[in-house]
Amino acid sequence: MTSIALEAVVSTQSTGGDPEIRDMVLESAGTFYNDGFLVEGPVVENETQLESEGWSRELVQEHLRIWKKSLPTKDGGLTLYKIFGEFDQISAVEFYNAQVNDQYRSEWDGSVSSLYVVDNITNNREIVYWATKFPFPLKDRDYVFERTHAMTKNQISISSRSITHRAQPVFSSYVRVYKYGSNLVMWSRGGDLYEKGMSYCLTYYDDFGMPIPSQLKDKLANAKIPEFLEKVRDAAEFLGNTGKLYVPYPEHPSRKR
Repeated sequence: MTSIALEAVVSTQSTGGDPEIRDMVLESAGTFYNDGFLVEGPVVENETQLESEGWSRELVQEHLRIWKKSLPTKDGGLTLYKIFGEFDQISAVEFYNAQVNDQYRSEWDGSVSSLYVVDNITNNREIVYWATKFPFPLKDRDYVFERTHAMTKNQISISSRSITHRAQPVFSSYVRVYKYGSNLVMWSRGGDLYEKGMSYCLTYYDDFGMPIPSQLKDKLANAKIPEFLEKVRDAAEFLGNTGKLYVPYPEHPSRKR
């Protein structure tokens, strides 16, 4: 595991240039990020650009495309996945809520053993603990990650990155995943984030802490990712029907009261 001091990665950009927020992050976020890799890259599906950057398309379905990219690392390599998709039945705000409503996800996602916020840093930044079930005979995994979410007039984003936090020690009943990161960007096809009809780009990597053949990993991703995203869509529909939706800061100007 590569340790990077938190002080070295909390940049002026990530804290908005506010030294008070930077101090809060350094004091409250934990010990260190587990690796120096940040999930970046295009969020618009341009085949020429993606292929020029080393991405290859793995799966094409009616409302979903999966791309893959392999990166060399000191300990064997890392596989990134990028998923582009659309949903006609839900809005970007509803899709966002299905991602951050941890209590409800524990109900609809059968793979979740435990999911809760460990530490609130700012309105849009928190440390999350997530324990997930793996099929027998594999040992269950758990994660500790920093989650940042934000909303502009045109899009919503959620970024997650594994972190070691002093308040969340390693449990013997789980294998701790130290290399995990994701970036989810959502937007409305009609321009209003509250209207039905949205698109998204999800980029992520997830090192389970065990050697898995590349072909098997791709097969699992191609099967599990579409299945999971369909569950997210169903959860988003339910939350939208309840009318109880959380909106990240800053709130859309047209929705302020």
